[in-house]
Amino acid sequence: LDALVCGQLDRAQRQVDAINKELHKRPTSTGVRFRLLWLPLGEDEGAPVGLEAARKRLLNTSADLWSAEDRRVVGAMLQQRIAAERMRAEASGGSLLEQLARALDYRRWHRFRVQRWQDGEWRPLSGPASSGERALGLTVPLFAAVSSYYSQGGYAFAPRLVMLDEAFAGIDDAARAHCMGLIHEFDLDFVITSEREWGCYAELPGVAICHLQRREGVDAVHVSRWTWDGRARRREDDPDR
Repeated sequence: LDALVCGQLDRAQRQVDAINKELHKRPTSTGVRFRLLWLPLGEDEGAPVGLEAARKRLLNTSADLWSAEDRRVVGAMLQQRIAAERMRAEASGGSLLEQLARALDYRRWHRFRVQRWQDGEWRPLSGPASSGERALGLTVPLFAAVSSYYSQGGYAFAPRLVMLDEAFAGIDDAARAHCMGLIHEFDLDFVITSEREWGCYAELPGVAICHLQRREGVDAVHVSRWTWDGRARRREDDPDR
């Protein structure tokens, strides 16, 4: 169990590093960069006792190289987690498998934080910033995470799909264009819904659009079809008519 959990921690950290490499290559048009931090919670926030010490000792270290003290630290941490879940199960029930799954779920021991590079230093995304910058700080790392995840697969021609509902709400037109450009740079395929977004930006070489219209009291929705080729938007025939 010690090696399994620490192996998962190490793989998760390497995934975060890969996301940050994607982010570093793609600053915003104003030169702002973002990075993702994967941080352990404090013991008062529900993290296992000894998590910080275990991470410092063992992250990025092969289990074959652990010392006896390393194994003692990690073992004590996991034993404490399993004992706590057993006590909880005595009150609320749950199988042994469920107890172990909760006890060893390292995702519950961490949080994500996004920072932006501005004026020569890394700053919290929650600091003073425009609404557009904050929205970009939430959207751009998601694109990088999706791109990094898809890049691990062995299917070079598989769709790299991202789906966004009410895409880019609260972001001005210039920032929207930049987001669309990043979708293209990250080589993502997308389906989005929006009250006003058509996706017709020079940053995108092509988009297929369905524009939905309805009238009060009419039990029907009219669908008009359009395409964008990077320069102009054109009305298309409906293939079902």
